Amino acid sequence: MELDKVSFRYSKNKPLIESISGIVPTGKILCLIGPNGAGKSTILQLMAGELRPISGKVTIDGQQVFEMDIKKRAQKIAVVAQRNRLYDEMTVEDIVKTGRSPYHGTLATISNGEIKPIIQETHLDKLVDKSINTLSGGQQQRVWLAAAIAQDPDYLLLDEPTTYLDIHYQAELMNLIKKLQKEHNLTVVMVLHDINQALKISDEIWCIKNGQKVYDKAPMDLTNENILADLFNSKIKVVNIPQYGPYVIQIPE
Repeated sequence: MELDKVSFRYSKNKPLIESISGIVPTGKILCLIGPNGAGKSTILQLMAGELRPISGKVTIDGQQVFEMDIKKRAQKIAVVAQRNRLYDEMTVEDIVKTGRSPYHGTLATISNGEIKPIIQETHLDKLVDKSINTLSGGQQQRVWLAAAIAQDPDYLLLDEPTTYLDIHYQAELMNLIKKLQKEHNLTVVMVLHDINQALKISDEIWCIKNGQKVYDKAPMDLTNENILADLFNSKIKVVNIPQYGPYVIQIPE
């Protein structure tokens, strides 16, 4: 996937995204970080083909993502949103089956056996018959992740997947994403609010500020206090913790 001078704005407003270019590293994990309102989630939507750039283009193998047939695009790109609509009557099994819809006419034609390996990979075996609205936040995120993996995509896009989760479920979900990325050879693009999570899980990080990509670095190159202070307009301290590594702390003014 490549972004070539991509810009975007809503209606006649000032451009929210301005001339962003970059190549998403294939088979790796790319994280987008930056202050609130920087445009990270909008960039993810542009990558997913959910928004059309006002200029520039997002392409996969030379084809513009926004112009792809919806089913073909769903076979290439899966998205786990920050908030997902809950359907009270749908079970975990039914929701995971929706991930196979790009390959079928109706859900009724999707067999349980087709999704069984994904159910097992995401540790949902004991929850298949439960309604989605009865599950905890961490369990629900695993269900949406399983549905995304069921699409058999090349690209997995996640918008702040650990938001609203406690520390235990955050760590569990990050480990599962890393495991699935390796096993399915996925290219993962993830918006993360937590800098330390991004440093731990990423192969590459794009720093977004005021709708522009201001840094494009490997995680270890982002342990520079001056770069992070400039990105977040905050005083930053990076400390080394035994058995963990670099850890970013915001220092109160």
